[in-house]
Amino acid sequence: MSLLPRTKFGDCSCGCGQKDIEVIKVGKLLYCLSSYRAMKTKQQVSKANVRNQVRRLGNKQVSEGNYFMAEKQALTYDLDFCFSRIVRMMGSDSKGNCQCYTCPTNKHWSMMQCGHFEKRGNTQIRWDFRNAKPQCKNCNENLDGNYEIFAERLNQEEVGLAEQLKEISREPYKWSREEMKQLLTDLRQRLRIIETKFKTEQ
Repeated sequence: MSLLPRTKFGDCSCGCGQKDIEVIKVGKLLYCLSSYRAMKTKQQVSKANVRNQVRRLGNKQVSEGNYFMAEKQALTYDLDFCFSRIVRMMGSDSKGNCQCYTCPTNKHWSMMQCGHFEKRGNTQIRWDFRNAKPQCKNCNENLDGNYEIFAERLNQEEVGLAEQLKEISREPYKWSREEMKQLLTDLRQRLRIIETKFKTEQ
């Protein structure tokens, strides 16, 4: 069985102007083959840049003899990776379509971001699912999380949740390596279950 996405004929949605050509559907968007390859390359480069940045920091810490910080940085990266995938996949339908929590944008989950209501620097709730939702790049980056709409949506789900998360975020917390390792084990197990169900439904 081929692992490549199925193709069809249509107009490319990415703005390259090509019409009635072979395209690949990702969420609700259609990509011509060249645009699809460019999009996947961009995603891979972005992930590689993050990995390289973490690797450089880890190497620097190891060279300075700070093995504890190097391990903790690696754990943080792995936790962020698993947590982000879970948040975005949980916010998707069986076809992988994912709507931004704070605007009508709908894209494939792999093209969305993991937005935090209270920023990731607030370690107490960095990996709290109540505090993280799928967001488009515009809301998460350009609109700095689209904070007011984010708060409104949270309070629609649970009255007072936004204020509750604000209060929790003010409490300083330092994760131990043991806690991070256990959380990573739990998240990886949860991610495997979601990915298996996701593939079955597709």
